Formats: sequence, structure tokens, C-alpha cells
Amino acid sequence: MRRPIYNFACDQELIDALRKLKERDGVPESEQIRRGIKLWLKSKGVKVPQTTEAERRRGIKPRRRS
Repeated sequence: MRRPIYNFACDQELIDALRKLKERDGVPESEQIRRGIKLWLKSKGVKVPQTTEAERRRGIKPRRRS
């Protein structure tokens, strides 16, 4: 299943904080954002499907161009 791509603007302070966490913990900014959105949705009472460790490791395979 292909995931849709969203574009949005962030304040420079948020970008700097995400980069610091990436350096410290090795977690890419995009994964940090996904985790943050899931936590926020859960706090609002929205049921969020669990992502398994295997799915996170596997990631998305690049599309083959023909």
C-alpha cells in the first residue's frame, strides 16, 4: 500500500528540534512527525492502527520505472 505524501510548513524552531533529535536518537524527522501525529490523534480519542516493527523496518519500496 502506498502512503500519500503531505506537505506542510514548520516553524524553524520545530525543524531545529527535529534535527537535534535525529542527531541524538537517529530517528528521521519524518518518523518523528508520524509518531507525534499518532500520539495527538490518540489523545483526541481517535483509534490509530498499530504499525508493527517489521513494517517500520521494511519501509516503502521504490517504484520501478518502466
